Amino acid sequence: MRTTTLFLAALLALPASAGADESVDEGADAVTEGAEVVAAKKDKKNKRPPQVMRFHILNVGQGDATIIEGPADEDGDRKIMIVDSGESAKQGNEAKHVVEPYLRSETDDGPPSRPVALVDYYIPTHYHKDHMGWNSGQEGTGLFYLWEALGIKIDLILDTGLDYDASGTGDKMYRQWVEDKQPKRAKLAFDQRGEDRQIDMGEGVWIEVLSVGTEVEGRGRVVKDKYINTTSQNDFSTAIIVHYKEFDFYIAGDLSGYLHESWGAWYHNIEAASFPALRPSEVYRVNHHGSQWSSSYSFLQRLKPKVSVISCGRGHHHPNKYTVERLLGYEDYWSGRPLGSDIYQTKNDDGFLHAEEHPHTLKTQTVADGNIVIETDGETDFRIYIPGREPIIYDLDDIPAYDDVSWKIKKIREQAKAELRDEGDDELGMPSIDDREDVEAGLDAPRGDDPEGGGD
Repeated sequence: MRTTTLFLAALLALPASAGADESVDEGADAVTEGAEVVAAKKDKKNKRPPQVMRFHILNVGQGDATIIEGPADEDGDRKIMIVDSGESAKQGNEAKHVVEPYLRSETDDGPPSRPVALVDYYIPTHYHKDHMGWNSGQEGTGLFYLWEALGIKIDLILDTGLDYDASGTGDKMYRQWVEDKQPKRAKLAFDQRGEDRQIDMGEGVWIEVLSVGTEVEGRGRVVKDKYINTTSQNDFSTAIIVHYKEFDFYIAGDLSGYLHESWGAWYHNIEAASFPALRPSEVYRVNHHGSQWSSSYSFLQRLKPKVSVISCGRGHHHPNKYTVERLLGYEDYWSGRPLGSDIYQTKNDDGFLHAEEHPHTLKTQTVADGNIVIETDGETDFRIYIPGREPIIYDLDDIPAYDDVSWKIKKIREQAKAELRDEGDDELGMPSIDDREDVEAGLDAPRGDDPEGGGD
C-alpha cells in the first residue's frame, strides 16, 4: 500500500510537457528506488549488523523478563531465547501487554511479515509467577499466555525439572500444566558444549549452566531432601552465563546468597555453591530484583561485573540499600582496589536510590524508567541503551574469551563428586552450604518476615 501510494504521488507530480517521457522515466526510476528502500525496511525490523548480539531487559514492574537475540546466521535469522516472562501486581499480564508486542516489533529475526514469531528457547528460572506467570483464568499469564498466543511459537522449554515440591504451589501448578499440554520440554542440562547440547544460539555463543533446581555441577542437590518442601522456590533458580566471544552475561532469577528464613520459607546460599564456576563477567543481571539476601560480597568479588542490571517494581522495596551499596562499592578480593559496578534498573517505585556517585568507585545508579537493551559484537565493546539517552559504551574486560568451563569445574567433572551435596571441598573452592541443621547446632541465621527487600 505504501509503495503504491508513493508511485501514484510520483505520477501526479510529473509535468505534462513534450519532455514528459524523459521525466516519467526519471520519476519511475526514483519511485522504483524508493520502493526498494521501503521493501528493504519491511524485510527486516530493527536491523543490526549480523555480528551484534542483543539482550533486552523489559520493564515488567516487580517481575523479570529478558529476551536474548543471538548473532545472525547466513540467512539473516537470529536465535531467540526468553528467560522468564513474569507478571506484576500492577498490570497482571505483562507477557500480553509488554513481552509479546516487544517480541514482535523490536527483535530482528527475519521479516516482520512472518505470521508467527519463533522463540527457540524459553527458560523459566523458577516457578514463581513474577518470573513464569500463572496458569489461571481463560488465558493465563507469562509463559502460559505466550504458549497459547497465536502469533508466537515456543520451540523448547528448558526448566528446572519436575521432581521436587518446594515451598508454595508453583512447581505443582507447572507440573500439572506440563501433563495437560505436553509441551516440548526438558530439564536444563549442565553440559552445553558437546554435540548433545540443548541450546545453540549461533556462532560464537555458548551457554554455561551453573545451577539448576538447587543442583550444582559436581556436587548434586545442595539442599537436603528433608528440607525441600520448606525451601523457597528462589533457591531452585536456574543460573546461567551467556558467553559471546569475549562478552559475558550472567542471569539467575532469584538465586539466594544468604541462609535465612522469611515469609514462611527458607533460603540458602546457592550463590556460594556456584563459586567454582564464577569468573569475571561484564554484565550481571542482578539476582532477586536487588533483594538484600542476594548478591553477596563474596559473590560480587568473583563475578566482578562492570554493569549490573535490575528489574524491579513496587511491593518489596527493591532494590535494597545494602545491595545497592555492595554493587556500587565492591573491592578487588586480592588487592582491595575499589572496583564497583554501574547500576541500571528498569524503574524505581519504592526501592533505595543512591543519588550520587559512590565516593570510592565513582560508580552510579541510573533508573531507566523503561526497557534496557545491551548490544555487543563480543570483540570491542558493549553498549547500554535506555530511553532518552545516548548509548553508554563500555570496553570489554581485557580477558580472552572463555571457550570452556573453568579449570575447577573440569577437575570436579574428573573427580565426579556428584554426592558431595551440601558438604564443602576446599581444594576445589566449594564452600559448605549451611542449613537448618547448622541453625539447630547454634548457627545464627536471620528469621522472620522481611518487608525491606525480601519476599518473592
